[in-house]
Amino acid sequence: MTKPHELPVFNASVEHCRFKDLAELRRFMQRFIDLWDRDRERGVEIKVKYAQGSGPVIWSLANHSVELSRTILLLSEQNRLVVAVPLIRLLLENMITAVWLYLYPDRARALVHEGLRNRVAAIREIIGHGAAGFTQETLDEWTGYLDEFGADARQEGRHFEKRCKAIVDGLGVYTTWRMASSLSHAGMSMIDFYLVEAANSDDNPLGIALNHSATLPSHEAWLGTAACTLLGSMKAYDLISAKGRQKT
Repeated sequence: MTKPHELPVFNASVEHCRFKDLAELRRFMQRFIDLWDRDRERGVEIKVKYAQGSGPVIWSLANHSVELSRTILLLSEQNRLVVAVPLIRLLLENMITAVWLYLYPDRARALVHEGLRNRVAAIREIIGHGAAGFTQETLDEWTGYLDEFGADARQEGRHFEKRCKAIVDGLGVYTTWRMASSLSHAGMSMIDFYLVEAANSDDNPLGIALNHSATLPSHEAWLGTAACTLLGSMKAYDLISAKGRQKT
């Protein structure tokens, strides 16, 4: 088993500089979105080491992170960041996966294997339900594709926690991801945002009032998390880019 001190380091420790307000933090994020947009016209050129493997995947993850961040900024401006937590959760997944593929460029095939495994499982279930559009021939075809990648199956390709463990300090990100997960599914952590305590009465025996405009108490912390993960994904791509412009 790989020991923590033997893992490759993606980034050194940095000191957090507190932004004076949320607007300044949003402007900080917008600057990097603008940098990405500026470079769209310059084309994508990936270093040879990554071009035939993880490079296109890392670019896709970084690009998706930029697109997610546009919506997150809009929701932040509207003070509706509670709606954006599932998007920030996905930002965390994108960043860790991009960093993992930068550190281990040969592991991209593990993601392909997992994607094929999920597709085969979905086709099998659809056929089992008798839905139109898929046949045993379709299942056999995709099972053949899956078999081609059989030797590439890895736990990190299937489990996000395993990817985090493969990176120095990655488990800290996993903890944040777990917190975001609790606010991303139909459970009480999310439901509680829309319910507030009220006085018991004959008309309100549960002592609950409805909150139509839920806000996120830790708005700055979650927006800061979004900013860090956006930069992490963009940095991973910049390191594999043959042009590598983003140095500041």
